[in-house]
Amino acid sequence: MLKKLRQLFRAFFTLNKGEQRAIIIVLFLVLLVTLVNLMLPGFIPRSTTDFSKFISDIEVFRQEQQSIFDSVQIERLQSRGELDLVLARQKLRPFKFDPNDLPEELWKQLGLTAKQIKVIKNYESKGGSFIRKEDFKRIYCISDAEYQVLEPYIKIKSRFKTMTDSPLEETRIRAYKSRRKKPVYKIVELNTSDTSELVNSLNLPLWLAKRLINYRELLGGYSYANQLSEVYGFDSNRMKIVHNYVVVDPTQVRKLDLNQSSFKELLRHPYISYEITKEIVNYRFERGGFSSLDELVDHELISESLFIKLKPYLSIDEPN
Repeated sequence: MLKKLRQLFRAFFTLNKGEQRAIIIVLFLVLLVTLVNLMLPGFIPRSTTDFSKFISDIEVFRQEQQSIFDSVQIERLQSRGELDLVLARQKLRPFKFDPNDLPEELWKQLGLTAKQIKVIKNYESKGGSFIRKEDFKRIYCISDAEYQVLEPYIKIKSRFKTMTDSPLEETRIRAYKSRRKKPVYKIVELNTSDTSELVNSLNLPLWLAKRLINYRELLGGYSYANQLSEVYGFDSNRMKIVHNYVVVDPTQVRKLDLNQSSFKELLRHPYISYEITKEIVNYRFERGGFSSLDELVDHELISESLFIKLKPYLSIDEPN
């Protein structure tokens, strides 16, 4: 190696001054470019991309799409006459009305769908009319729940001398209401029940029962009954009705091992965001694993309020 360098050095001095100067300039430029490449990163500040807003926008978009989908589903149920009482109270905006020859615009203000209005108008065009309140209930696309909400507001003008608001009519209405069956509720265990049990025991519509089970799968099981309120479409009114009829078996909850669960498994849980998943996995890599669940709060990986919700779903396999 040293011998070759000597040969190159001797060969350099055999060149004329112009050639020597050109070689020196080339070597200087090569050295200068190398130094600039090495030093340039130090003068350019490193920038980190914040994806939090992008993730937030995705979540807002997902919720909006879910809301639109649910609205369409509810309208389909209403048009088929399958609306339950809770949804009927949400959808309908009742006021006093006579169903005979009521304009389409007023039917819309009541909250009926275009299909329901079309059925009513077809019934009238064929000579049908509403003599008693119960006649309105016979329209096949009007559910029992919708009739129950609208019935107190139906005021049919009598075609006879006897007024519909006479004491005899009022007595008949009270007798009809007293005969109306009230729904029967039964106690169910949320983590082992299937859709048919939820429908039959809690009087839930099928679509909502399916949604409760889908959310149960995402969570890994319900750890307390109030988690039902986290299910889209399960509002506070329904919760008041069923809260005395639901129980939870915490032994059925499927847990996530903080030291063994993959990035994808952690991220799939509804309570664990993308950022929190990264924090957990990075902490696990740097520290060799978790020895206590409390480390999540002690090292500020998650808030205390989230820790309380998440704790029933976590376990620890001691790191080696």
